[in-house]
Amino acid sequence: MRWIALGCALTVGMLSILVWPGASQAPAVVRVATLKLVGGAPLFWAEERGYFRREGLEVRIVYFGAAAPVATATATGDVEVGATGITGTLFNLAAGGAKIWLVADRGQERPGYPLNAVVIPKTGYEAGVRTLRDLRGKRFGLTTLGSTFHYQIAKLLEREGLRPQDVDLVPLRDLTLVVQALRTGQIDAAILSPPWGAVAEEEGWGKVLFYVGDRLVNQVTGVFYGERMRQNRAAGVAFMKAYVRATRDYHDACLRRPLRPLCETIVRLTARVVEAPESAVRRSLPYIDRNARLYVLDIERQIAWYLQNGMLQRPLPVQQFVDMSFVNEAVHLLGP
Repeated sequence: MRWIALGCALTVGMLSILVWPGASQAPAVVRVATLKLVGGAPLFWAEERGYFRREGLEVRIVYFGAAAPVATATATGDVEVGATGITGTLFNLAAGGAKIWLVADRGQERPGYPLNAVVIPKTGYEAGVRTLRDLRGKRFGLTTLGSTFHYQIAKLLEREGLRPQDVDLVPLRDLTLVVQALRTGQIDAAILSPPWGAVAEEEGWGKVLFYVGDRLVNQVTGVFYGERMRQNRAAGVAFMKAYVRATRDYHDACLRRPLRPLCETIVRLTARVVEAPESAVRRSLPYIDRNARLYVLDIERQIAWYLQNGMLQRPLPVQQFVDMSFVNEAVHLLGP
């Protein structure tokens, strides 16, 4: 497995043309930008299991520290595929005519499934913080304004009759910096992606107030294609076939009850990649659609929210940037 570790940008010198190989050629190289989070489990599994190789692809994973730069790298062609949170940056890129398309699920907030968690420091919990209302006027950390976390914070506060202005939103740019600020008490709360909610409790420095999916149904993360990947239909379908094989393995092994033995293998691999304890990963397995299909209705709701709150510069018809044809073709070719 080939991994490329980066902060928030790729150099122009890394640009390459995706060429579908002939019988005697090496596999096509596909660079995938993502974060070291548990939602990447099917992606890691597809690579580990050889599903991409089976389709004639060599996947190279490039790690970022926040979701917005992943969308930018995909839109500019620095990578062929992005896999991370659905953000205002993504919507603005698409609305502005950038060549980026949302093509598959990577994680949805659903009741009973531990994806993003609202976490507070242990000291805050000991001081009596139990609800979002207890955080009025407090420092709420997030990566960037317009991020997935921003949207979720706003919708959760709305359910309590509050507004984002009722907390002090503190953008910290990078998820690792948000975690560190929460761990050291520099902020009073944050929404953390898996496995960080479980890690906070296992290491004893934080407390999960609740998981977002128990209060919101939300298409929180996705897989994006850039122009080269979308225009090369054969490569786009091949990638999706490998990915859907992996989402089916993940869904059937880890999301159904009882868990299957294969889930432990997936957990072990994911823990190694995201550099977290297996126990924390096991507690943090998010809902991902078995066939990697998106919850499009929620994407429409998100677009409306960003537009209403001045973070989307122009209306964005969902059909302009959501392309389910790759998933649909992959599912058709794979069968039930």
